[in-house]
Order: sequence, then structure tokens, then C-alpha cells
Amino acid sequence: MTKTIILTDVIVDYIHVDYENQRVLVGYRLIDDYGTKWEGGEAIFWVTMPSEPNEKDFQLPTSYIPNLLNLQTDADAAITGRFLI
Repeated sequence: MTKTIILTDVIVDYIHVDYENQRVLVGYRLIDDYGTKWEGGEAIFWVTMPSEPNEKDFQLPTSYIPNLLNLQTDADAAITGRFLI
């Protein structure tokens, strides 16, 4: 017997900004039309897409890059100010 599951929503569980590898890792789960949570996975948003992307790879919108760089700069300044000065 075949059962059809209709997925209707996504829950983002975490966002990890990986500055060293110039990517953002996004963990997610899927929800069906009954509200049941299903296993999701991890999507990878790249500043520069890999030469051979797979189904998990997405292009990071260029408009996000300045905000992520500003976050890194501000976090560095805040941590430096608290622990190194």
C-alpha cells in the first residue's frame, strides 16, 4: 500500500556561519500537512558554489555577504573588548 506524504513547511533548527570555508550551514526539518515533523538535513549556502554542486548546495545571495562580514567584525570587536583589553 502506497502512502503519500505532503510536506508543507520547513523548520530551521540552526544556522552556522563558517567564515573559514565561506559558507553557511543550515540544519532543517520538514513538516507534513498533519504537523508531523520529519527528518530533514543540512543545506550549505556558499559564497562561491563548488565546481560540482550537489542537492545540498545553494548560492548565498550576494546581498547577505556584507551583513555576515559585519557580524564577524562586530563579534571580533566585542570579544576583543571583553577578554583582551
